[in-house]
Amino acid sequence: MASASADSPAPAREESPAPETLDKKDILYNKCAQAPDGTVFYQRDFVNMHVAENTTALMRLLQELVDSHLMKTMMWENQPCWKLRSRDEAAKLRAINADERHIYHLIDEVQNAGIWIRALRQRTGLTQMVLTKCLKSLETKALIQCVMNVKNPSRKMYLLKHLEPSAEIVGGPWQTDGDYDIGLIEVISNVVVRYVEHETWIRVPVGMNNTREAAVAKKKAQVQATRDIEDAPAVQPFRPPLNRNRTTLLPRSNVNLPTCTSILQHVLDIGIIKGKVIRESDMEQLLEMMVLDGRLEKITPSTYRTVRDAKDADDDTEGSWNGFVDAPCGTCPVFELCGDEGDITARTCVYFAEWLGTE
Repeated sequence: MASASADSPAPAREESPAPETLDKKDILYNKCAQAPDGTVFYQRDFVNMHVAENTTALMRLLQELVDSHLMKTMMWENQPCWKLRSRDEAAKLRAINADERHIYHLIDEVQNAGIWIRALRQRTGLTQMVLTKCLKSLETKALIQCVMNVKNPSRKMYLLKHLEPSAEIVGGPWQTDGDYDIGLIEVISNVVVRYVEHETWIRVPVGMNNTREAAVAKKKAQVQATRDIEDAPAVQPFRPPLNRNRTTLLPRSNVNLPTCTSILQHVLDIGIIKGKVIRESDMEQLLEMMVLDGRLEKITPSTYRTVRDAKDADDDTEGSWNGFVDAPCGTCPVFELCGDEGDITARTCVYFAEWLGTE
């Protein structure tokens, strides 16, 4: 007996669930987060990321990011642009009330220039009590900071917590709490003087630059102009050097004079300043002050060298006498007749004895 077997349908295969995918808003945020901090995005940048199907969908995603405080909208050259916020900052903004959020956005607009508390009150229309309460709350949440204006110490200026105040507010690196930091200025000035001196001068022993030939020629000219030793000018008595290790400064040859840029680079390289940012304009301000103080000399509009002190000048100062030149023998008209024996000797010379101080 033939049995007919009915073909039963094959059991349906269970499909595995589709892998969990990120929301397009998160995909767009993650792509933007790969850019360097502070990057400003334009609409064309978002289009090139190929996250949204069309412009309408893209604008909807951007609005969702703005509403969740993950992005902020700005204007640059009459074009809309967007800037990313960190997820931690966005979470803090979502946790504050509307008044605090409004104040935060106003402070964010001015960046490191800061905004005066009175200007905040005028722009928000809040009472002083409510405004003070909101500012305290934002400071507690580490979203903003209060700094003192060096030009107007009574004014309280507010800016975002992660920003450094501008020089107009804190007075630049040479000021601390509104006053010039004399100690810091003196330390940096000494570093600058040593560097510029090393680059522009060379220190040598005193007298190294004196040419004995010139001194002898000067004495010979005096001898020829004097007919009698009695008419000769008084001879400067010999004074031994007070410090035999005394040195003086001589200009270097073929020197590249230091500039504001090279001086600033030297100060930064030695790492003497911690916790402060020194710009080229700040260093130029210090150099101009050192020029007025007489510690530096401005050779060209952009180059400097140190100013030699009086003790470094290669002139006739105490301790620089040369006995061979200053002795009366150089002006003696009978020098040729003087010898070890005879009527005229160093032992019997009254002028030599007077010069030595033995008479």
